[in-house]
Amino acid sequence: MKFTKMHGCGNDFVIVDGPADVTAARVRDLCDRRRGIGADGVLVIGEAQGRCWRVTIHNADGSMGESCGNGARCVARYLLDRHGGEELELSFAGGDVVARREGTGIAIAFARPRSPEPIGVDGVRGYRVSFGNPHVVLFVPDPAKVDLTALAVAARAATGEANVEVARVVAPDLILLRVDERGVGETLACGTGACATVAAAMSDQPMAERVTVRVPGGDLFVRAGPRVFELAGPAEYVFEGSTP
Repeated sequence: MKFTKMHGCGNDFVIVDGPADVTAARVRDLCDRRRGIGADGVLVIGEAQGRCWRVTIHNADGSMGESCGNGARCVARYLLDRHGGEELELSFAGGDVVARREGTGIAIAFARPRSPEPIGVDGVRGYRVSFGNPHVVLFVPDPAKVDLTALAVAARAATGEANVEVARVVAPDLILLRVDERGVGETLACGTGACATVAAAMSDQPMAERVTVRVPGGDLFVRAGPRVFELAGPAEYVFEGSTP
């Protein structure tokens, strides 16, 4: 099986230009960082209908995902580099996104989410938000000092399976963020998590038109419009190869 490894701010993926039948066990083997390729997930590109490609998301533990912001941006660059053009659509289980080139990076547009739902987890205030996949965004004084694993366990016990974010709004145009993704663990970045966090922050205060979301792997950029949320940032190649 031929593959391409890519990443967006360190959120890394094995991209397979399918269609391909990838089992849960195979996904776990591919994502193993010691015995496999190493990745946060496997993205399988299906057949195109015009300029729209179906993409299937496999989390590192073999479970299925519904939506993936950084993964979508990586797949979009992969397809634009091979098929040309400046824009295309991707269809995920959690909904469709429009992707386009933006400078040296890729931007994707999601439908604006429903109003975030207030929630508290172990005394920490936050919100539930969906961007095709579920998120629990918790606001803390310093994300770097939080026991993210423990908060993620508590959040999932209260709400069910979800990606869990710990965030601090530094200014209307800057948010610090860490994410524990379901089926993966802590990742260096999460695209839908960045969008969910901006949506949650907007429930508390006015935010800038363009917000920098600083994650351990770098900076993502979110623009919240009346109808869409746009996520922009780098989408980089790591290497290509084939499996036995």
